[in-house]
Amino acid sequence: MGNFAHQPGMTREAEADQRDAQLIACPHCRAEFVFRRSPDPRIDSCGFETYSFRCEQCGATLAGVIDPYDDALLLSD
Repeated sequence: MGNFAHQPGMTREAEADQRDAQLIACPHCRAEFVFRRSPDPRIDSCGFETYSFRCEQCGATLAGVIDPYDDALLLSD
């Protein structure tokens, strides 16, 4: 999902981590940050992988689920 370029000297683990990164924008202040899925995710009662965290820029509480179709984080407003 992210658009990250290969950097010389990068390990395979770092390349995999970079490929799994998604650039996310806060729906409140539009600050951008990199999101990476947890290796031990929280699954809700409907079977969705859920996340909640705070925007480092404006402090808004953000929550969302992983879209099973394309593995993208879908944030709620």
